[in-house]
Amino acid sequence: MTKVIILGEPAEKKEGKKIEFVKAFVHQMEWINCTSTPRDWKNIELICKNYNKSSEDPYDLMYVYDDERNMGIIYLGHFNDGIV
Repeated sequence: MTKVIILGEPAEKKEGKKIEFVKAFVHQMEWINCTSTPRDWKNIELICKNYNKSSEDPYDLMYVYDDERNMGIIYLGHFNDGIV
């Protein structure tokens, strides 16, 4: 089961629109199209809503990882209602 963390807010369960990943920031220091889904990860941390709000399609900035937090990946996508 994936744990969803919104930095600065207490954890709560809710229903609604699911999280979508769009782009991943990879080791080559570039954004690539996403190949994984939120269910593939144990933890998802919302870092910033509307990260690129000047864009016509603003993305949210998320950090995802499994057991070791220092082995994660940054994703752009739509956090929506934070449901996995």
